[in-house]
Parts: sequence; C-alpha cells; structure tokens
Amino acid sequence: MARWPSNATLEELGDFVPQPLKPALRRTRDLALGTWPPSLAEWRLARTPLNPLTFNDKVRYRIAYDRRPHLTTFADKVAVRDYVTDRVGADYLTPQYGVHRSSAEIDWASLPREYVVKASHGSGAVVLVSEQADTDARLPARTRWVGWDRFAVRPEHASRTLLAPLVDKWMTLNYEFGPGRFPEWAYRDVPRRIITEHLLVGPDGEAPVDIKFFVFDGVCRLLYIGAGDDEGYHRNLFTPAGVPILVDYGYRRAAVDPPLPATLAGFVSVAEELGRGVDFVRVDLYDLAGRIVFGELTNYPAAGVDDFRPARFDEELGACWNLRV
Repeated sequence: MARWPSNATLEELGDFVPQPLKPALRRTRDLALGTWPPSLAEWRLARTPLNPLTFNDKVRYRIAYDRRPHLTTFADKVAVRDYVTDRVGADYLTPQYGVHRSSAEIDWASLPREYVVKASHGSGAVVLVSEQADTDARLPARTRWVGWDRFAVRPEHASRTLLAPLVDKWMTLNYEFGPGRFPEWAYRDVPRRIITEHLLVGPDGEAPVDIKFFVFDGVCRLLYIGAGDDEGYHRNLFTPAGVPILVDYGYRRAAVDPPLPATLAGFVSVAEELGRGVDFVRVDLYDLAGRIVFGELTNYPAAGVDDFRPARFDEELGACWNLRV
C-alpha cells in the first residue's frame, strides 16, 4: 500500500482514498482553489476582464470568449493527430491500436500485455496497463463514482470485465462542464471515442519524461517538467535554453532540477512548429531517451487558476501573449 504523504496536495490525495470518496475530495479541492460549480463558474467568467494582462487572466478570457475551431481540434485526441502529422510528421505520434465508440468495438484479445486505453474527449479518463504499476493498484469494481480519473494497473489486474464498464462510463461524461471548473468550450464538440494505443516506456522501464512548452505565436517562452517524490508533486520551470526559472507555478519547485534532454533545442523546435500561427498553446512532448514523441496540445493550462509565485511573473508571461479571438 502506498504511503500517505503528510504534505500531499488535495489532488495528490486522490491516490490514497477509496473511489466513492473522490467526488467529495474534488469538491473540497475546488473550494480550496476558489473554483465553482457550473452556474457560479458561468457568472465568474462573465466577470473576466476584457483587457486581461496576466497569463492566467488571458487563459480565462480564452475560456470565456474564444470560439475558434482550432481549439476543438487541439482538444480532440483523435483529430489532433492529423494536425501533428501535417506540421511535423507522423513519426512523432504514439502508435494506435484502434479508435472505438464503445467497449464492444475493442478487440481486447488482440491488445498486447501492456497498453493504454483513454477517452478522446477530455482530460484524464486513462488507464495505463503496465508491468511497472503498483502491485496494490486496482480498477474500481463499480463505475458509479468514476469521473475523469487516471488509473495505472498491472496487466493481471486489467480484466475486460473491469475495463469494459469503465470505458463505457467515460462515453457518458462531458468534459465541457465539470464540478468546480470553468466551462471549457473547446471540449463541447469533440466526438466521444475511446483510444487504445502503445504504452510509452523510457529506457529504464519507467514512464517517459513529459515536458510542457509554452509557445506564443510560434516562439517558446518557457517549459516545465512536473514530477512527484516523497515531498509531493513539483514543477520546475526553465527557459528554452534550459536555464532554471526560479518561479513556482501551482506547485513548489523541486530543490534539485530534473535533467533536461541533451537535444533540448530539437524539442523546442518541434514545439514551436506545432505552435506556429497560434497566439498561444501549450505543447506537451515526451522524451524517450532523446526521441521526441507528441503528447498533447493544451488550450487552457490549469484553467487559469494555478498561481505563479512571485505573482509578477504572471504578468510578465502574459505580456508574451498577443491575445486573439
């Protein structure tokens, strides 16, 4: 059984509580972060400044007013693959086994021992079937309390009888509106589908490093790596040249900076190409021993609620964003 960390965030504590308690935990987290249920979120969005200056205010402005079709493409985990192929080529994509409309369409017997199954139309709703998963990890026996959760289980604990109802529950979920979040329009028209794909594994057998690039009009201004340890979850920010930025973003910096790929310039180049012609997008790329693999494009990082410390950095980063709607 994983140890309950004494200083874990509310989000991290989700790994240590039974599934039926998670909705209450999410509501507690939402109140702690100052986010609201849909009716209040709509009211709060109506108060978004029309001339936002900070990065987070501009994220919220986009949520409130930006209805450009490419935001839906970026949010769609199926459609975005064509965008990536057109910009940088299919070699950067994770191999897929199939795209499905229900669990009945999945040929479970044909899947390899390790794989990923996830929903196309939101954030979360993913199961990693991996030999490296915690030996105590299990999928929920009932799906009533399941939302946009992430699970990692060993192959022997990923039976079809547990995965199929979980997958079908995902197909009933709407990510545009969720408890305690701003309504994220980009997800409204994303078709609901299930993806089965190859499990990415680093050279040490662990999950690959996920690097997130903030790209403004095709220019990367910062990147960060998030990772957890015995002290909790951390985010460490860097310039595109790999120089540490001594700013906390939502979470504290780790005392020791994680290593960056020796080929960082190549990662930045791919991120900038994917963000070319777009006023802002966060580009997530995986590092597989120097090989670049596309993760996702994010329109609304943290829904504009993760604060920067010192606060002035929020405005400095916002100045990089020539907001367009």
